[in-house]
Amino acid sequence: MRLLLVQRREAIRAMLLEKENITINEVMEKFHISVETARRDFDALAEEGFLNKVYGGATLKKRTSALPSKQLLDSVFSEGKARLARRAVKFMKSGDTIFLDNSDTVFHMCADLMDLNITVLTNSLAVINCLSKSKTIQLIAVGGRYDPKEEAFLGPTAAEYLRRFQVDRAFFSCKSFDMARGLGVSDERVADLKKTVIACAEQTCLLADHSKFGRVSFAHLCDFDVIDTLFTDEVVPDEWKDYFERYHVKLYECPAGGDIPQEENYY
Repeated sequence: MRLLLVQRREAIRAMLLEKENITINEVMEKFHISVETARRDFDALAEEGFLNKVYGGATLKKRTSALPSKQLLDSVFSEGKARLARRAVKFMKSGDTIFLDNSDTVFHMCADLMDLNITVLTNSLAVINCLSKSKTIQLIAVGGRYDPKEEAFLGPTAAEYLRRFQVDRAFFSCKSFDMARGLGVSDERVADLKKTVIACAEQTCLLADHSKFGRVSFAHLCDFDVIDTLFTDEVVPDEWKDYFERYHVKLYECPAGGDIPQEENYY
């Protein structure tokens, strides 16, 4: 598979996000390139702060200043994101008032929400465009300055508007989290808006695929003491289960092929 340099390096980023460790040989075989070309790719991505070079390969840099593009993050782990989003929707009931953020993971909830009699508050242009077609949803769009990179409305105007509301549940994602630093996001504006959402929600619901575990991002969002529920796409290691139990976070694992109970609720 021969790709242009930019495409190939984006594909290498995707490999690292998915596997966390890759070898020179894997990259050579996948993209039909020489060892010298593979090493130049690793060098370039190391300079960006995306990976750490190790003997014979590379590892994903846990504390990264070089965040992948939104398009790349949206495309990776899409099946897992869809699973955990479907499970989150199973808890919805008629009359609920919810907030949906601008993350791709949360957007996966929209298709299964279309026929529900609920109120949705959102700052996401994609969610607005999708749910505006529903005949049953009362849709409230958060105003403010539009950020084309985030495909969302952000800033102090958006935060001030959000403070007018109280929602039953807020559904949101993050870029990363670890046990010492809590949840992280891409920049302060995103953090400020989600902090406002958390303050306005009766219940906070984090949707995060397995790639978010044990990583650190630029801006701190919150600690796990304000998270009520976590939906994730794979079975969680015991050390993380113990951690979530200490913080009273209700965990819902959504592995491929796993059974989802027919009746569940948050309470």
